[in-house]
Amino acid sequence: MSKKLLAVIAIIASVSALTLGAQENTGNSSEVLRKKGDQSITILAGGFIPLFVLDSTGALISPSNMYPGASFDVQYRYMLGNHIGVGGSISGSFVTTIGGGTLFFAPIGATAAWIGGGDPLEYEFSTELGMNIMRLYGNGLIEPYAKLGAGLSRYVTSTWGIGAKVSWCFFPEFHFGTYSSLNSYANFLEFSIGASYHF
Repeated sequence: MSKKLLAVIAIIASVSALTLGAQENTGNSSEVLRKKGDQSITILAGGFIPLFVLDSTGALISPSNMYPGASFDVQYRYMLGNHIGVGGSISGSFVTTIGGGTLFFAPIGATAAWIGGGDPLEYEFSTELGMNIMRLYGNGLIEPYAKLGAGLSRYVTSTWGIGAKVSWCFFPEFHFGTYSSLNSYANFLEFSIGASYHF
């Protein structure tokens, strides 16, 4: 419980720091720096917290038998207009298990986002869909996944920005035939801070 509380405090501190930094910026807060054709590359690192896991019947598996881990993301975005961006993401994350193992995730997906705000503060709501490579104790699976996220970032210069992002991550595990009872649906909270380069 204390680890989850620490994660929430870290998220609040990150957002507060961005907001205070933005208040010190003397630029025009209504200026929108984005336009069609703009691109960006973002690198994020942070924590990865197990929320809950459902079994094949939709019942809660309690406890989840997983402990908090870490995540790393590299994201590319292309702006279709002032507010809509699409792109891709390559990520890596892990959690530890009650048995001492390490569960790895390596999602690769397509992203779409709505971005608002301007100089200096930008905010976004994003979605991500793709395929995820999971590995535990030497055994691997390739499964679909989905993410929903929200973020806040601040321009430091016209090309560089720093920010924080929180995402809900859905990682299903499908089995077929006589093993279909092993289906499960894991849910995680990903929170991260990072930097973006705009070009």
